[in-house]
Amino acid sequence: MIRNYRPDDAEAVLVLNNACVPEVGWLDEDKLAALVEWSPCFRLVDVGAGSTAEIVGLLIGLDHTAPYTSPNYGWFVPRFDAFAYIDRIAIAETARGRGWGLAMYADFEVWARGVGLPRLTAEVNVVPPNPRSIRFHDLYGFDQLEEFEPTGSP
Repeated sequence: MIRNYRPDDAEAVLVLNNACVPEVGWLDEDKLAALVEWSPCFRLVDVGAGSTAEIVGLLIGLDHTAPYTSPNYGWFVPRFDAFAYIDRIAIAETARGRGWGLAMYADFEVWARGVGLPRLTAEVNVVPPNPRSIRFHDLYGFDQLEEFEPTGSP
């Protein structure tokens, strides 16, 4: 099931996110707290029930108003008046290939359209190479706008 983030999910989110580095950036408690504050759409894939429940996916979505200092997010700010930005998506290795990534992107797109954001944006790391993510974004219909190497990090 795809559901909203809750404060008691923090530990599981940190473990899942950091198991997916370098495909996503490292998260610590402080950065997670900031992203929770700025993210109007923080969604999780929760499978199982009761004591066997497990978070196997996460998507952190921002809009164009976040005070986020990421150079990747910052690239979009002067170019688009309004946008929905996928900061990160992470799927546990054991849950990949089951359609959760596509389901989470579709869920985020429904949210974005519902709040009147006309453009979905994301960035894909190319250093180190991330061919799985590039294929995924191609399949979802994203267009590459530019390729650059950020000079700083958030």
